[in-house]
Amino acid sequence: MRLGKRRVLPVGAALLALATALAGCGTGEPGRPPSPDELPSASINAVDRALLADGGTLRWGINEFPTQWNPHHAAGNLGTVDTVLRGLLPAPFSTDSEGQAHPDPDYVTDVEVDTEPRQVVTLTLNPEARWSTGDPVTWRDYASMAEALSGADPDYQVLGTVGYDRIERVRAGEDEYQVVITFAEPFADYRSLFSPLLPEEYTESPEAFNEGYLDAIPATAGPFETGEIDRTAQSVTLRRDGDWWGDPAKLDRIVFRSLAPDALDAAFLDGGIDLYALPVDSGSYERVRDASDGEIRTALAPDYRHITLNGQSPVLDDVDVRHAVFLGIDRSALAESAFSSVDWPPSVVGNRFLMPNQPGYADNSGEWGEYDPERAARLLEEAGWTAGEDGGVRTRDGEPLRLRFVVPQGFAPARSEAELVQAMLGEIGFDVEIEGVPGDQLFGNYVLPGNYDLVAFVNSGSGFPVSEFLYQWSDAVAGPDGEPQWRSNVGRIGSDRIDEALAAALEPRDDGAAAERINEADRLLWEAGHTLPLYQRPQLFAVRGTLANAGAPGFGTLDYADIGYTAES
Repeated sequence: MRLGKRRVLPVGAALLALATALAGCGTGEPGRPPSPDELPSASINAVDRALLADGGTLRWGINEFPTQWNPHHAAGNLGTVDTVLRGLLPAPFSTDSEGQAHPDPDYVTDVEVDTEPRQVVTLTLNPEARWSTGDPVTWRDYASMAEALSGADPDYQVLGTVGYDRIERVRAGEDEYQVVITFAEPFADYRSLFSPLLPEEYTESPEAFNEGYLDAIPATAGPFETGEIDRTAQSVTLRRDGDWWGDPAKLDRIVFRSLAPDALDAAFLDGGIDLYALPVDSGSYERVRDASDGEIRTALAPDYRHITLNGQSPVLDDVDVRHAVFLGIDRSALAESAFSSVDWPPSVVGNRFLMPNQPGYADNSGEWGEYDPERAARLLEEAGWTAGEDGGVRTRDGEPLRLRFVVPQGFAPARSEAELVQAMLGEIGFDVEIEGVPGDQLFGNYVLPGNYDLVAFVNSGSGFPVSEFLYQWSDAVAGPDGEPQWRSNVGRIGSDRIDEALAAALEPRDDGAAAERINEADRLLWEAGHTLPLYQRPQLFAVRGTLANAGAPGFGTLDYADIGYTAES
């Protein structure tokens, strides 16, 4: 799932283990995989587009098939949505491999920022940019989207309002191709907004916003256009857009194929797909590594694996029980197991927003990050969960201390991880039931509606660690029916103090001050028992060796127009 952009990946795409002799890295000593600080910031086989062949088809393996293709809708919060739409919809800024955002000249030719007396951002748009309907991309698209995502109208089923809720007004500048955005409150991450941009037609009403992208991608403005969405075949075809005003796409088409996790390796080996995010266990890696025309591209990214606890579970609504889970799980053992088949130094992380290779990182786990089963047992006793005379499962008021750990079916690493957690928590009196569920239903039917107790997946980070993930950690808001809406906070744990710290982290333009506030928010999340971070996970992609400008982009964003095959292929 996408919980923010480059966002949270579902469990079915997760639990990546770095494999031996990583291909294409060019670092490290022979016979030894590179250490984390030796990994490149990106590994995409960068080749000048002039040297690439014209035409060809890229078959891209994905592990889920969305029904809602609106990335700003609460149900469109999936990594696959972002992956497909990146070649179809505008974004005013793109990010380089170091996480720095720059205006994309295909859409924005100039940016001006004033901070006094209030923050005003002026975007000068590329007047050649057109929607597939023939309409120009203008300030009206920005104004309509800002209003839709502002939170003013609860009928819009939005993923989040971060940044948009700080906009006072969007108006035209010198002409319809200049957007003047005035903020009521400072917002340092303004570059994260309007990514991707939707046309006014699909943001001007709640009905159009909520239903316009159901099983459809009706309007585009990118180097590719929508060809076919085939729910039976679980595939999406993009074709080169002949009306694109920028450098034309090198590929004729991109075909995204949704396959079960255990089928992706086989499809790569038999030529059915050319690119996919590699979920590696030792057997999977060994098979893919032997592909005669394939390679593995790896980059160190702001991605980490974690275990989410459902704070509205009857058992986990008690913070002491959540902390007992934290203390009862040996995170180092999970990391060592994930990387057991490789010579890789596993290490746990103590931060939900920043990774050890990012400026400002701090380990905020404090007393809750250590493996301490004895203290965990004491917390459970104090919470009323007593052990029987012969040990075993604890009970309270006759009810067993039972948790459901949902995992994607057919994905052995996720089940192995869950079995380790099951054994660890069993030692302190939990009865952990592992439930395998269809990977394409994991989020829609289990995680988003809160139909689980424990679940593990990967947060896929970005250069905007707070703004793009704020609602993953924010408290619930009242919906139109008065019921709480948790938006992308699938852990269903929140507080006013956490919200205040997160909001404060959005304001500073100084990196040091921003990092200080980010770390304060993270410390509060440790205290609240919200999500257990495990270990940083590198990006790892299986790729045809002749494919250029695709693979592991790190912090960066791929330019789909430049993806293609080398001329000798």
